[in-house]
Amino acid sequence: MPNLKWFSGGKERRDEALIIIDDLLATLDNNVKINPLRQLLQSYHEELKNSGTSTPYILSRLNVDLSTVLVENAIHPTREQSAKLKELRALQNIRIL
Repeated sequence: MPNLKWFSGGKERRDEALIIIDDLLATLDNNVKINPLRQLLQSYHEELKNSGTSTPYILSRLNVDLSTVLVENAIHPTREQSAKLKELRALQNIRIL
């Protein structure tokens, strides 16, 4: 997320989210316990890629759903995955002056 400014628009946030989700999907192993997280990320990847819905709205829903999936399935991401999830969540932060 180093190239993304706080005032970046929806397209830049959407593009960055797609990259981060791709990176996360590449790091997930084939453990059955991880499947709900994989399915969630794939679903939001498709929505971000194909939907005309507002990017901040999609990212807001993604953050809520991520928390739910991680807690309900007792998924403990690695440090690398946690860092990527933190980057993904940070994309929702928009400063309003």
